[in-house]
Amino acid sequence: MALIAAEREPILTSYVANLEAWHSSLVADPGARERTMADASDILSDIAASLRDSAGRSGERHEALARMTEQVSDENQVSLADRLRAAAGFFDITVSALSRHVSDDPGLLPCFVTVILALNEGIARRIREATLAYTGNLLERVGQAHVDERRRIARDLHDRLGEGMSAALRQLELHELESDRDSRAPSPWTARAKDALIEAMRRLRVVISNLRQDSIRSLETALVQYIDSVASDADVRLRVSGDETWASSEVIEEAFLIVREAIRNAFQHGVPRQVLIGVALAPHELHAWVEDDGRGFALTEAGAGPVAAGAGLASMRERAELIGGRLTIASAPGHGTQVELLVPLPGSRDE
Repeated sequence: MALIAAEREPILTSYVANLEAWHSSLVADPGARERTMADASDILSDIAASLRDSAGRSGERHEALARMTEQVSDENQVSLADRLRAAAGFFDITVSALSRHVSDDPGLLPCFVTVILALNEGIARRIREATLAYTGNLLERVGQAHVDERRRIARDLHDRLGEGMSAALRQLELHELESDRDSRAPSPWTARAKDALIEAMRRLRVVISNLRQDSIRSLETALVQYIDSVASDADVRLRVSGDETWASSEVIEEAFLIVREAIRNAFQHGVPRQVLIGVALAPHELHAWVEDDGRGFALTEAGAGPVAAGAGLASMRERAELIGGRLTIASAPGHGTQVELLVPLPGSRDE
């Protein structure tokens, strides 16, 4: 303890000199310099305390090391590499300063080993935590960039493609009015083109809605909100169990879109009296299902139903494949429809 007290100022002086020589952002302004040196001083105090008491103030020491390596601020762009280099430099300076005394007095070796172990354990632990914190920050930024890009695409689809389709529909409607005035029967091809255009516009609105949708924070909440937004006389029952953090945000979002499409198909095509919806999450698997007692349909060899629902079923299968899952559909005329999704998960985050 006496040696650490004696070497405190030389260690801190050498530490700040090294940071200045590296042009480290940790000493780029007076406020950052003050915080950095206070953290380094706290670590030396905690190491001295750990020599006095084996339990010491290790929790506080870890907290100080965390401040050296963990903070990631949007306003103060300190890179993870800069923080790790500073932590490694502090370790080297402290070891070098104390090792000179061990050379003069070998009896100090046990104390020196205790200091080295305390420094190594604390810095290694906080480096791992700093890496996770920094990675999480980057993933959040990537996710926000992904959301921003989806919204940009949605705007382009609405402003460019949607406007063109609306203009084409108005032209068809004017053609029908002109045919009525001339007492001519409207062409069946015109009626078909109008129906196809209306359906294409409906699908475009669905796509735009999906693109503008924010990231799913809670699968259960998102499903409840969607069910509440759908006008239906059916008895709808929802059950969600397990911890949603076991699945990645991508799996949660795709699972929501798949289940939502299955619910939409049930309401739109099945006319059911009852719809049962379930999602069960486990560390190794996400299992979701939608069962209805509606009219059902005859499955083709490819597992698709009528043309109206075929595109939706194909989209659901593609989404399931994207997240490594498997979609199973069972249905028969008059016997309802069952849609089941199974997605293997790598395991819980604790593992």
